[in-house]
Amino acid sequence: MSYSTSKSPMERLIDYYVRRVPYDLQKRLSKWFFRLLILVTVVVVGFPTYVMLKASIQPELELFSNTFLFVPRNPTLENFEGLFTETNFVRFYANSIVAALGTMLISVVASTLAGYSLTRFSFPGKKRLAQSVLFSYMFPPLLLGLPMFMIWRDLAMLNSYPGIVLAHTAHALPFDIWLMWKFFQTVPISYEESAWIYGASRLRALRDVAVPMALPGIIAVSIFSFAISWSDFTFANLLLTQESMKTLPIGMIGFIEQQAVHWGLIMSASVMMALPAFLLVYFLQSYLLRGFSVGGLG
Repeated sequence: MSYSTSKSPMERLIDYYVRRVPYDLQKRLSKWFFRLLILVTVVVVGFPTYVMLKASIQPELELFSNTFLFVPRNPTLENFEGLFTETNFVRFYANSIVAALGTMLISVVASTLAGYSLTRFSFPGKKRLAQSVLFSYMFPPLLLGLPMFMIWRDLAMLNSYPGIVLAHTAHALPFDIWLMWKFFQTVPISYEESAWIYGASRLRALRDVAVPMALPGIIAVSIFSFAISWSDFTFANLLLTQESMKTLPIGMIGFIEQQAVHWGLIMSASVMMALPAFLLVYFLQSYLLRGFSVGGLG
């Protein structure tokens, strides 16, 4: 069998492209292909976001018309007005904020201490323990939610802030610990040894030396924990049944009634729900990328 016929059509096409197409033309084609790929990605990701923003300021008659409008004819804020005056959205929003901030605080403290301990202390089975921590993150929330419901019920922690915060923390903490463990491995211990020579305790060296150097990882953990809690549906649906304790993902179900779907309220609530996560990622994106790249995800 000849050399040319032993290749697949794709391999022959690539071989022709590499051998026959001039290098300058290859560079231009690669640049335009990359731009086209970015444009397609922006359209696929951005168009649903645009529809959400557009629908949030459209009156109800336009939303249910058969004609799709790229620009609203009569933009209005009545959906946002109804959201704040006719529903319990403010209460749902406050509950989500409390749950997300509580989860973020506990996760950051616990994962920082655990990651530092796994990096700086030696004990039998340390690496296996670190790997098993990440393995526990693979269990889906529904698998953990049912046992949590029975335990939380016996502890009288249903419909409470501590209950939902601990549930979200239990879900986010394994990945947070693994990320901080990987990040502290990049922090040279020589800086802490210098602090010890000058009389600093291990705790002070951790606070004044290791933690500032691990700040990108800590911010990545903060954003990840906040996002896990902010978008959670399963744990909140199982553990929060009282109307006054519901978070945003659960409370928004009330906008869907048996005989009507209030799309204006849903879209305006979606805009408000996306706002905190967008602001966090926008202002802290450099730290986030550094944290995840060190953790092996970049």
